[in-house]
Amino acid sequence: MEQGCMEFRVKHQPVFSVVEFDLNADEVIISQPNSMLTMTSGIQIKAAVGRGRKPGWRSGFGSLLGGESFFTAEFTASKNDQMLTLAPDAYGDIVVIELLNAGGFYLTRGSYLANSGDCELKTKYGGLKGLMSKKGLFLLHASGEGIVFCQTYGAVIDKVLDDGEVFFVDNRFVVAFSDTVQYQLVKATESVKDSLMSGEGLVNRYTGPGRLIYQTRSKPGSGVLGKILDAAT
Repeated sequence: MEQGCMEFRVKHQPVFSVVEFDLNADEVIISQPNSMLTMTSGIQIKAAVGRGRKPGWRSGFGSLLGGESFFTAEFTASKNDQMLTLAPDAYGDIVVIELLNAGGFYLTRGSYLANSGDCELKTKYGGLKGLMSKKGLFLLHASGEGIVFCQTYGAVIDKVLDDGEVFFVDNRFVVAFSDTVQYQLVKATESVKDSLMSGEGLVNRYTGPGRLIYQTRSKPGSGVLGKILDAAT
């Protein structure tokens, strides 16, 4: 695929996916730290705080609230015909979201892998519905004309919701969704007994129009303490 002069390919799908970029002089890729798999000698690496058009300490703290790293890695080609390969830290696919003509997207906690081009990435407060639906209080909002790359766990399903169409997903499995999609925390069942016995007490209700991207597995739990810490950030 191409974005302007920049070409990229997602390879080794669907479980061990990597994204490979062909870069010319001065083209830049921004990614989560520790994502680089391979690169050629004409690429320079710089650490940055935060992400988006206005990186800095405020952006970095916002990234932490959204479940991402405080720092990012910035890869810049110093000459033409360079190659960079990024790999997620989980066994899963890579989702490519082209923002141009697609509007904004919300990325759930831990989904961000990298971005290229003109992207604005901001942390948005999701309210208690974000806390209760197991993805934290904050979401990462992506807008602009660039491309965002999301990491997933398991296979990926990309569902398009019509205007007013309703769909229920346990938010542990949600990767990203259009900012035109409305979401609300609701009970999965009518009775408390059924909720407790089924293990499906609360789920998120998504109402179109827009795209809803979700994965077929959730990352293994990190114990009671880890869950408490995850919910608090």
